[in-house]
Amino acid sequence: MDLLNNQFFLILISGLFTALAASLLGAFIVVKRMALVGDVLSHVALPGIGLALMISVDPIYGAAAFLLAAAFGTWLIEKKTALPPEAIIGAFFTATLALGVILVPSEELFNSLFGNLFAIKKFDAVIIIAVSSIIFFLTLLLSRRLTLSIAAPDLAKSAGFRPDFSYLAFLLLFALSVALGIKLIGSVLMGALTILPAVSARNFSWSLKSFLIFSVIFGLVMTFIGILISTMFNFPSGPAVILTGIIFFIISLLFKK
Repeated sequence: MDLLNNQFFLILISGLFTALAASLLGAFIVVKRMALVGDVLSHVALPGIGLALMISVDPIYGAAAFLLAAAFGTWLIEKKTALPPEAIIGAFFTATLALGVILVPSEELFNSLFGNLFAIKKFDAVIIIAVSSIIFFLTLLLSRRLTLSIAAPDLAKSAGFRPDFSYLAFLLLFALSVALGIKLIGSVLMGALTILPAVSARNFSWSLKSFLIFSVIFGLVMTFIGILISTMFNFPSGPAVILTGIIFFIISLLFKK
């Protein structure tokens, strides 16, 4: 059997690579106390999806364009005004959510919000695998700078790092990871895919390295189980993955030291 013609394989491999990138980034989101910011930023994709559908372009490209613009805009406004990122993204959120509901056709709105497993095609899988791999390895390369910028910005500057540019790179990588998960998880729940593995991992971990490893493992396992449940019982993929992650988080509370 040709694996590339197997729809379940396409869905599974796309989901696992999406989770790989999102769960590693999510660890830094939690450490930086930006969990709610990450969740809200994922909603910014809606108007991009709507515009892409209007001009008959794949929604993932419209979502990526809007998310990258919002990430850069958040960084620029925070740099210029010193406003907290949650306030800036909150303003983006209300405007883009209203615009997105207007632009996204009603028949496409549910899939855009909560994901659709069967929207994943061969080309989508190739794009998701390639971009997720790039995000994962770039995050690993930036991990020392990100950690130092979060824990000790002054020390990062003295070491020759630019915390503001590390933060911009972090936001742009996160925006890309959200765009990749739009079809599988949906714009409403994609932020949760970055947060849940990390908050679960934090209850098990004893160091930064163990925290990152557990976050990635939990992200992969919850996505695998969620996709399996979604395929078997014909549930929406996004809620199935996220509810699996919630169960992981509840179990992790029993092991918190």
